[in-house]
Amino acid sequence: MGRIVIAKLGGSVITDKSKPFSYRSDVVSALAEEIASSGESVIVVHGGGSYGHTVAKQHGLSSDTTSQSMSGVSQTRTAMLELNSLVCKTMSESKLNPYQFTPFDSVVHGTSSESASWLKGLLKAGATPVTFGDVTLQKGGFRILSGDTIVLELAKLLKPERCVFALDVDGVYEENARVIVPELTPGRIRKMKVPRGDDATGGMSLKLEVAAKVAAYGSQACFVSGYRRNEFSKALRGMDFYGTTVRA
Repeated sequence: MGRIVIAKLGGSVITDKSKPFSYRSDVVSALAEEIASSGESVIVVHGGGSYGHTVAKQHGLSSDTTSQSMSGVSQTRTAMLELNSLVCKTMSESKLNPYQFTPFDSVVHGTSSESASWLKGLLKAGATPVTFGDVTLQKGGFRILSGDTIVLELAKLLKPERCVFALDVDGVYEENARVIVPELTPGRIRKMKVPRGDDATGGMSLKLEVAAKVAAYGSQACFVSGYRRNEFSKALRGMDFYGTTVRA
């Protein structure tokens, strides 16, 4: 088993957020082929894009506030499971062996060490574990569990070599400029002012918060375009790439 890498495939990359329920099979296929040829042990987390986010926003579901809408929860989960099935089907056609699991599947395996052992066992067996943003029941109602938050929890659990975020942009830009920042530290991220936007799960602001924490755990966080498969491949393999690296 190679080094563990977590790949977060952004919902805005694998779907067209401007068109409800629009899946980009060609993009997922290209990224899956790069994962298959990388030689790394990769766990995939994907966002909701025009599936989960479309339905969640209709019912007032977000990661910031709770909701009592059970019909909204059910429809959002159904949309996410549909997208997850499409992603895994494409991956199966791209020389990967996807193993679908919900974020809560790892919880039933007991302690953190047992959950880590379960995931490492899947990787060693040749599977590519695939999970996704979800809806969780908390005190006061239901809340969106962002794929970025799941990346953070997996990073705590597995201490991966790196976490690669495939975005619809080339990386993190300088404030008020279209210039990519090649490297960031957790300290610099804490000083940045990044708007949350209207994303149901916090957008780039949450991604940077997660990246800062991932780096503090000793892993690297990489922001790269999901449309540049060669750069995505370099980031997966730990090579220099066009984008942004976050390290402590």
